Amino acid sequence: MEPRLEIKFHGRVIEHLGIEMYHSPVAAIAELISNAWDAEATKVEVVLPDALAETATIKIVDDGDGMTIEQCQERFLKVGYNRRKVDGDAKTRSGRPVMGRKGIGKFAGFGIARVVEIETVSVETGERTAFRLDASRLLGVQDADQYVDSSPMEVDVIEYEPPDDRRRSEHGTTVTLRELSLKQTPSINVFRRGMARRFLLLEYAEGFTVYINGERAAEDSDLEKIEFDFPIAYGDNLPAGISVSDGWATENVQGNEIQWRFRFYKEPIGDEDLAGVSIFSHGKLAQRPFHFNLSGGIGGQQGLVYLSGMVRADYIDEQSTDLISTERQRINWEHDASQPLLAWGQDRIKSLLRIWQNERADSKIRAIRERLAGFSARLEKLERHEKRVVERALSAIARITVLSDSQFDDLANAILTAWEGGRLKDLISDFAAADEMDAESLVSLLAESRVITALHAAERVKGQLNLILSLEERIENHQLENAVRDYIAENPWLISPVWETFRSEVSVDNLIKEAVNEAAIGKDPDWMGRIDLALASGSHLLIIEFMRPGLTADWEHVDRFDRYVRILREKVQNNSSRFDRVSGLLVADKLGNKAGFGARLASLRKDDMDAMDWKSLLATARAQWIDYFKILADRAPGDERMEALRDASRAFNEATEPTS
Repeated sequence: MEPRLEIKFHGRVIEHLGIEMYHSPVAAIAELISNAWDAEATKVEVVLPDALAETATIKIVDDGDGMTIEQCQERFLKVGYNRRKVDGDAKTRSGRPVMGRKGIGKFAGFGIARVVEIETVSVETGERTAFRLDASRLLGVQDADQYVDSSPMEVDVIEYEPPDDRRRSEHGTTVTLRELSLKQTPSINVFRRGMARRFLLLEYAEGFTVYINGERAAEDSDLEKIEFDFPIAYGDNLPAGISVSDGWATENVQGNEIQWRFRFYKEPIGDEDLAGVSIFSHGKLAQRPFHFNLSGGIGGQQGLVYLSGMVRADYIDEQSTDLISTERQRINWEHDASQPLLAWGQDRIKSLLRIWQNERADSKIRAIRERLAGFSARLEKLERHEKRVVERALSAIARITVLSDSQFDDLANAILTAWEGGRLKDLISDFAAADEMDAESLVSLLAESRVITALHAAERVKGQLNLILSLEERIENHQLENAVRDYIAENPWLISPVWETFRSEVSVDNLIKEAVNEAAIGKDPDWMGRIDLALASGSHLLIIEFMRPGLTADWEHVDRFDRYVRILREKVQNNSSRFDRVSGLLVADKLGNKAGFGARLASLRKDDMDAMDWKSLLATARAQWIDYFKILADRAPGDERMEALRDASRAFNEATEPTS
């Protein structure tokens, strides 16, 4: 009797758990590597294609335990198979913590390919089984009935060889992805770094190595770019309750042991996969880099753009409730079990930012003193008070923590050269009016420069607040003309400081048109006359939809917008390596108020999308601009000009505060 395999599930499972969730090759293949870890593999080889063509494939080859045909049926082809519950243990036979939990990572390959082939040899019996899964069949593309049918569907068994002890030494599994849906050939170097950042265990686990086209997956060495490496940088001031081993700190968070390592780079971090703190559980990414949900108003907060960190928190993946999202991008921080870690992270970052602020200034001072030593012969020719003036001026400049090292070097050299030549006007531009000045005068001029910069910015904020007030009045009186809407659509940063760095993006226009058509927005009369806008900042693409004037956004509108953004995400990530985040905002005159609609919007926000009416949008923008003004005002304490603006802002806020 020929061996048979079958799979039983609703076709939409593949769509939701494979195609929609794992459209990134790194994310998809990471799930398959997790399976190799759980199968006791010591080596995994990923083979990427040199170029994309119809015959191009991606292979993931491991030397793990493999599967018998019975295990193929009961484990691999059983949707939602939870090894931890079935085996009653969260560890493999060798003691490895099991990564798999949801039993759906096997479908990750469908996020980047239409066909997945499995060839596996069992270490237990020497059985060799090869079978094929075709997304077209599983999704019912050829037979609409299959898509909704939950009865077992036979799986194509390519080849089967019965148990053979001589074959047991060839144990392992090969996954071949065919008919790739990628739009560009994956970069091997980017892929290596991306994989290393998803698996912390590649750094510390013995007996498990991943190769990408023959090269070991590992983070590129960037030690020369790091300025402070904590906990080592604590030196003799190590806080109580922390122990250090191999550069990692270990401490207890309400009964749960964690390890961490935070690094501050010399320059702002531009890589979104590196900027912020990543949380790992059992060696695998559980939370993409973030700052523990910290907001503004913290000391040294400019240091956040220099911070990169890793936290090992295995207990997060050992709770009875699954706290990690399906695609392993974020942790449920609202759960009681994760709250202590969130609070710990906020406190740890705040304390390190204060240290960074002081240490960065001190390190620059030490650096300039070393540099001054090279000029000692020339400095000795100056009068004693002149030498003291120069050193004090350089120390004042060194405490401007937002200056990069290269900017500080240029400025410090300019100060030395200018003072030596009796010139300061090239250094401080329009403020240089005298050939000689003491340190107090120089610092005063620099402080005045900072105040004037803050004043200009504050004046602009005041103008923005007046603009918002005018818009709010027009909305209240139902006088928001289309021309005003159009202008806001073209200049969204006018009403939100959050969008200050965003600029109009036209490179995705064709993809937007395709997504609009596929979501059927362009054919719906309710969407006629709408305005769409694509903005970009770095690797973040923001899609804004302004609904047709007078229309109330209801369930159907929000659902269609949701589908539109999801379709666009897939298209963008398949066609462009520049954007790895696509978020959306829907703005309407009014939002529906039917039961459950608020919960629908809350769910939308958790997935990086939002829907707001004009009143809420402008109220939020007003609050953000006022907060921004307060930050600017703090940069010029006691300045009469700033105080006058502060009073005007306070009066504005009181006059426009909504009444109950």
